[in-house]
Amino acid sequence: MSKILLLNSGLKHAQAFVDPFLKRLEVHLSSKENCVDVRSAENFDERTFFEYDQVVFLFSIALDSIPSSTLEIFQKLENQSKNHTEIYALIACDEYEPEKCNLSKKIIQKWCHRENLQFKGTLKIGSVLFIMKSASKFVVSNYIKSFASAILKHESIDSQVTMLTDKIFMKMANKYWNKEIQRKHKEKIKKLKHEKGE
Repeated sequence: MSKILLLNSGLKHAQAFVDPFLKRLEVHLSSKENCVDVRSAENFDERTFFEYDQVVFLFSIALDSIPSSTLEIFQKLENQSKNHTEIYALIACDEYEPEKCNLSKKIIQKWCHRENLQFKGTLKIGSVLFIMKSASKFVVSNYIKSFASAILKHESIDSQVTMLTDKIFMKMANKYWNKEIQRKHKEKIKKLKHEKGE
């Protein structure tokens, strides 16, 4: 029986961005043979980390870099006695290019090497905010299923997915920003009317 920890290690306000992926991953990993625990950066206890056979870090990034909450977890684990825990990561970014997640992947890889842990790979997801509100989330579901399969088989994986095409991404982005501009315009008019006492 494998003990697997799904650790939503992102900043508190950004954890909701990866929650849907975490829940889907949990479904694929849960079985009679596996014990799957879910924790966030807030309710994580570093003393229990190395009781797990496999740990999956899940987080979204900004400005290409790993979140400080994940780095704090790394720091807490540095003085713990180690076993041969396998480390995976699901990294999401708002940019179209999932390659923006590469720096975070390298940081985790380097940390695992330094701590003598087995880094087994990543699933990198681009356009995360648009994906959550579009048909593309079904495409991502297949990638998450493959990611879960690699974890269950203790295999290495390096996978990435984003919106289906540049054209779809641009169309969705334009639609989003047009809505935002209209919303701001309405707020501005409402404020002006209020100030004039209308």
